Amino acid sequence: MEQAVERVFTKEILTNAASQFGITVEEKPVGEFENYLFKGKLADGTDRILRLTHSSHRSKEEIEAELKFLKYARENGANAAGSLNSLNGHLVEVQNASDGTSFYASMFEWADGQLVDRTNPAVWNDDLMYTWGKTIGKLHALTVDYPITNHREHWDEEAYLNEMVADEELGIFTKELIEEIQGYDRKKDSYGLIHSDLHLHNFFVNDKGEITAFDFDDLQYNYFISDIAIVLYYTAWGSKASFEEKSNFAKRQLEIFRKGYETEYVLDEEWYSRIPSFLKCRDITLYHVLNMKYEEKTQRVIELCEELKERIINKKTIIDL
Repeated sequence: MEQAVERVFTKEILTNAASQFGITVEEKPVGEFENYLFKGKLADGTDRILRLTHSSHRSKEEIEAELKFLKYARENGANAAGSLNSLNGHLVEVQNASDGTSFYASMFEWADGQLVDRTNPAVWNDDLMYTWGKTIGKLHALTVDYPITNHREHWDEEAYLNEMVADEELGIFTKELIEEIQGYDRKKDSYGLIHSDLHLHNFFVNDKGEITAFDFDDLQYNYFISDIAIVLYYTAWGSKASFEEKSNFAKRQLEIFRKGYETEYVLDEEWYSRIPSFLKCRDITLYHVLNMKYEEKTQRVIELCEELKERIINKKTIIDL
């Protein structure tokens, strides 16, 4: 979390927000990268997640648009931790900070299960890849006819990406890639509101192998294939295997993922040939995020930035499909 946000976040803000949603929360957050996340309980012991988002990150309208889509998706069969109303019947409650900024509070169902253990073959297997694909396919099927909202950005309006256009060294590569992707048709059967970040750290899997997706904070208008590229990207990102091994795994992963995905939704074959462009796009975004989030970089972050930079300049991808 940015230091300016940390300075104005108080225990009083947390307590007031929790009371508006009728829950008691643990004081230590379970997440604090772009939002503060706290585990809480209703009076009957039911687990919940309370999220507090600073106004520098999202507007109230943007958050409401996210939560309305999530509510719609959940009510129509998506495997996701749904958004819930406050005691006042609101999806978002506002907490004012001492410097005139605000924190927007929202509450979610607690996802069943735990994060994926990729070292455990009983979990990290073809069944998971199939279910992962089916989960994203369902979300894409539901977004096709979802009413358009003006309160979620399109992928090429994203600040992280556009700020990279001005980068002295990498700006030319960023601009070229943006223009390439902008040339793809934006049709409702392949472009719409997508999660855009449903990697293996943004869902839980239970003992039955069922997935529950969460963290729709990056919900945006983008090409459906971008969601699929993200799955492959972060699977490779978290692997210590060689480039060849990661590429071979990605090919197998995509094959099984598609079998699950296509039980819910089918994309034209041409989109799969465009995955490399979206892998490159994530390299650029991640490079900017790492440089922005860490004022004092560890040696590992420095190394990661160098890896990303090298791929961007050489127009390479994290894996070869």
